[in-house]
Amino acid sequence: MKQLLLFAFLVLLGTQSFAKPEFEGNPFKVFNKDMPNWDAQIYPNPNNGEFSISINGSEADLNVVVFNVIGEKVYELKMKAEYGAKVDLTGMDKGLYIVQVLDENLGEVVTRRMQIR
Repeated sequence: MKQLLLFAFLVLLGTQSFAKPEFEGNPFKVFNKDMPNWDAQIYPNPNNGEFSISINGSEADLNVVVFNVIGEKVYELKMKAEYGAKVDLTGMDKGLYIVQVLDENLGEVVTRRMQIR
């Protein structure tokens, strides 16, 4: 059952990668939206819980939210795109996490998968 739930979650995430910034309560509510003109990279991925986020094509203030596979928010931070961010989740369980980087001014979200080993 656990594997089936994880598979369904990954299929949903793989087919719908951009969300409107109203993810409080339902982080995976997805709307049709044009792709942002900026991008986010997570590295290294997979990692031990420590990773960096770099942004290309934006200098905005951004929010970063990390969710576990059942949709619970486990981490949140604000960052300036031009500086990137270092994230330390070494206390978290190993597994798959969803990282959403949100530009609230433009209403754009970039969603990435990240694995802690």
